[in-house]
Amino acid sequence: MGKRIPLTSALSATPTGVDPQQMKSFVTQDNARQTSKSRLQPVGLIPVTVRLRPDVAGALKRASLERELSGEAIFTQQDIVEQVLEPWLRSEGFLS
Repeated sequence: MGKRIPLTSALSATPTGVDPQQMKSFVTQDNARQTSKSRLQPVGLIPVTVRLRPDVAGALKRASLERELSGEAIFTQQDIVEQVLEPWLRSEGFLS
């Protein structure tokens, strides 16, 4: 295994024939942020870990189980959290 170095150190060691500015833009994704409003969206689900108070976690679990037993379309904890979180993120300007 090769020696580990910080990514920023690698930017100073430009391979022959590579434009340093283009390499920096690729690594930092500066160019994508500046030139395009539509970013590439990841495919699939991204795991996120949060810590909830016991009463909130219990209520979420209970809501999930009760909704599943009653045949609701949205019943998983993930679906419930997404359904509630997405409108809030939109209203705060974090999602378009």
